[in-house]
Amino acid sequence: MLEASLGLAQNHHHLTVFPVLAEEGGAFPYLLMADALATGVLTIQEVGDGQVPLLQARNRALDPILILDGEQLVGAKQNRMTNRTIILPPESVTRIPVSCMEQGRWHFVGDHFAAAPQHAPSKVRRKARETEARSAQLARAAEARGHRVTPSYTELAGAQGDVWSEIRGVSENLGNHSSTGALNSVFEDRRSEMDVWIRAFPLIPHQVGLLAFLGAKPLGMDALGGASHFATLHRRILTGYILDALDARSLDDADAPVQQSEAEKFIKDTRSANRTRSESVGSGEYRILDGSVLGGELVEEWHLVHLSAFPNLDGSRHEGEGITPPTPIARPSHRRRRF
Repeated sequence: MLEASLGLAQNHHHLTVFPVLAEEGGAFPYLLMADALATGVLTIQEVGDGQVPLLQARNRALDPILILDGEQLVGAKQNRMTNRTIILPPESVTRIPVSCMEQGRWHFVGDHFAAAPQHAPSKVRRKARETEARSAQLARAAEARGHRVTPSYTELAGAQGDVWSEIRGVSENLGNHSSTGALNSVFEDRRSEMDVWIRAFPLIPHQVGLLAFLGAKPLGMDALGGASHFATLHRRILTGYILDALDARSLDDADAPVQQSEAEKFIKDTRSANRTRSESVGSGEYRILDGSVLGGELVEEWHLVHLSAFPNLDGSRHEGEGITPPTPIARPSHRRRRF
C-alpha cells in the first residue's frame, strides 16, 4: 500500500506537474531496465526472426528487474515500446508485450536492444490502456453471464494501429521527417529544447511519482513504490509528458493554471476505477484500471510496484465493479493531499 500525497504544482508554459510524495516504505528490490541493459545482466532481443508484438527478455541477475510501461527500446529489427509494467524474475527468460515505434523499418541494426533516454508520450501509452480496458469490460460482461474470463496480455497487439497513428501525428506536428517514422527521432530533434523544460520540473525530496496536466486537462500519472527508483526514472518519465506539451503548442500559454482540486479529482477517480486482474507477465499481480481513468497497476505481495493512469477520453464509466483499490484517499491537509 502506498501512502502518498500531492506536492505543490510546478509549471512551465501550459504543462503543470504535481509531484507525488511518500515516505520511503519497505524494500523495493528491483533493478531498473535501463541500468540492467547497460551492465549486461539483461538482454532484450527479437523472438526468432522477429514478432512485432513480442520480445524476449533474459534476466541473468540474481535480482528481479523492473520494466515500466512506456519505456522505449531502440535497435534490433525496429524500435519498440513496452506496453505493460513487468517484473522479470531472477535468472529468467520472459516474452514481453511491446508495440512497434518505427513503422518504416524491419531489418536488423544489431542483435539486441538498448534503452532510449525517454518515455513515450502519454497519448501513445494510453492506447495500450484503452485496449486493456475494453478487454476488462468484456471479461466482466462474460462473468455476469456465468463465464470466467481473464484478460490476456496478447490482446495488447490490437493497439498497434492506434499507436502508429499517434506517432505520425506527433511527428507531423513537431516537423520531424524520419525516414522510418521512429518516435525516438522526434526526441533527438528536440533534445536541447526539452532540457529547458526539464529544468522547470525539479525532483523534490520523497517524490515517488508525478501527475501531469496540459492546460486544465490531465495527461496522466506515474507512481512507483520507491523514491530512490523514481529519482532514477524521473527525467525519463518526465520527457514523455514534455513531448505531449511540445505537441500541443497551439494552447494559449496564458490559460489559467490547473487548480489543485482538479489534481485531487484525478486521484479520486483513480481510486474509484475498476481493477480487473489480468494474465500475468513475469512476477506480481497486474490489474487493469478502467472507469473515469484508464491505467495499469502492478503489485507484488500487496505492495504497489508501479501505477500508471490516464484520462478516459471516450467518457465510458463503469466504477465500482472491480477489485477494491489498494490505496485509500484521506482528507486533504493544508499543504499536501494524501491518497
